[in-house]
Amino acid sequence: MDVWMKRLNTAYKSMRIRPRTAMSLIATASVCALLAACASTPTEAFSGTEFNNVEPAFDFQLQNQFGDVSSLADHKDKVVVLTFLYTNCPDVCPIITTQLRETFRDLTDVEDQVEFIAVSVDPERDTVSEAHDFLGKWGLLNDWSYLVGTEGQLEPIWKAYFVDPAVDDRNQLQTSNPPYSPAQTTGALDSLSQQITNAYLVIHSSPVFLIDREGQRRVVFTSPLDPLEIAHDIRLLLDD
Repeated sequence: MDVWMKRLNTAYKSMRIRPRTAMSLIATASVCALLAACASTPTEAFSGTEFNNVEPAFDFQLQNQFGDVSSLADHKDKVVVLTFLYTNCPDVCPIITTQLRETFRDLTDVEDQVEFIAVSVDPERDTVSEAHDFLGKWGLLNDWSYLVGTEGQLEPIWKAYFVDPAVDDRNQLQTSNPPYSPAQTTGALDSLSQQITNAYLVIHSSPVFLIDREGQRRVVFTSPLDPLEIAHDIRLLLDD
């Protein structure tokens, strides 16, 4: 476990999040709980960490970027790559998306046997439309699934996969005493008010789970991620 704690420390240094000690501790605790559920020493076969007990992955139903209902069970007979993102993320999520896109591109010969799924950690802002735009900007609109839902729908999923999002609104824009008459600036201030309301960060752990063809959770990766190591483990599961 000492090795994993060293990797955990390295992971959080690489995320480049501005100092938010209390919030960071929440994310760190989530990852520690995740690693405790896994084997303390990875096997030689897998690059990631295998779970001690092979058991069914927690299933769910959410809306994808096209507004269609999608569940984990829809992808039986495929290896599923599952992670957690939000579309307004300024730092960690773009890094994870870049790395997993590299993994995806390394699997073009077996892409029909693998499903990449991102589940939202920001139910307030992540809509079907936002998910659609996000994947479109990354060139992954028809290749990945970005799933969104209400907080009530998402909370059990976060818990099952050791993700504990926490909103950090201390970096919201601040405004006071506008220099113009309210009558002249009503529209502009309404727009700014909406921007301020929406200007918050979500602190969350960012595990990447590999779920086998039988729907069982098998391997987990934590940051920093190696795209080729993830691709390697996916191929092992395809051959399993």
